[in-house]
Amino acid sequence: MKKLIVFAACAMLAAVTQAATVGWSLAGASAYAGDAYQFFVIGQKGASSIATITALLDAGTDTDSYALGSGAIAANGTANAAANAAGAPTLADAGTYTGFYVIFDSATPTAGSSKYVVVDGASTLTKTIGATTASVLFAAGNAGSILSEDSNWKSFGASTPTPGPDPTPGVPEPTSGLLLLVGGALLGLRRRRA
Repeated sequence: MKKLIVFAACAMLAAVTQAATVGWSLAGASAYAGDAYQFFVIGQKGASSIATITALLDAGTDTDSYALGSGAIAANGTANAAANAAGAPTLADAGTYTGFYVIFDSATPTAGSSKYVVVDGASTLTKTIGATTASVLFAAGNAGSILSEDSNWKSFGASTPTPGPDPTPGVPEPTSGLLLLVGGALLGLRRRRA
C-alpha cells in the first residue's frame, strides 16, 4: 500500500512539474480602462469553444468561472498576467491551445445593460506547449481596432427578439394552400352543375 501511495505522489509531482505556466497580455483597450475583461483558453474550465462562451454571454450568464483569468483593464489599456507569476494558472497537458478575450463596457457587467466584444484571431493567441514547456504567453497585441468597431459589440444578455414580419407574406403554408385549392375546385364543380 505504501508503494502505491508513493507512486501516486510521484505521478502527481511529475504532472505538476510538467505543467506550463500561463500568462496573457492585451494592449489597446485604454478607452475601456477600469472595465472588466475575461481571458479564456479553449479546452480549459468548460470553455470548449468560443461559441460556448458567446452563447452563455448572449443568454446573460456570468462566465467568470469559465475564465482562466479576469480582472479590470489597466489605465494604460492593458490586461495581463505574468507567465511566471506565483499562483499563475497552468496547462497540464501538452498540446495546442487557443486563447481569447472578452472585454465588457462596464466594470460590473449586468445582463441587459452591458455589452461585450470578443478579441481573438491573433496568431499569438494560439500556443503549442510540450512536456518540457515551462511557460507560455498569450499576447493579443493591440485590440484597439477590434474594440473601436461598433459592429463587434454584442449585448450581454440580449432580450428575446420581437417577432418580425413574415418573410414571405401572402404565401400560405402547404396545408392551407391545398385546402384552398380543393375548396375552389368544389365551388367550380357546383357552379358547373347549376
